[in-house]
Amino acid sequence: MNTDTRSLPPQLLQSHTTSLDVAAFLLVRGFQIARVDLVGRTATFTFNDPEQRAEAVTHEFYNGGQVAANEYAAAQKQTRDLMWEAKRRAS
Repeated sequence: MNTDTRSLPPQLLQSHTTSLDVAAFLLVRGFQIARVDLVGRTATFTFNDPEQRAEAVTHEFYNGGQVAANEYAAAQKQTRDLMWEAKRRAS
């Protein structure tokens, strides 16, 4: 997880991930996707992170954090759809 806060005002702090699973977990935890960028074959999900919590939530994901299965499945579908939409725009 890469958190980029160099020149952004506090209300626009953002975090990034290329992992669909982490992106889905962040969605379920209430983060909003600001954009999806495609570089080559890799989609990067950028989340608004004004409270700078995304890194801690990502660590929670990798340490067995739990969310409701139905919400996680819906968030995975949403992240896949956004990734494919970004790929279609790029081609």
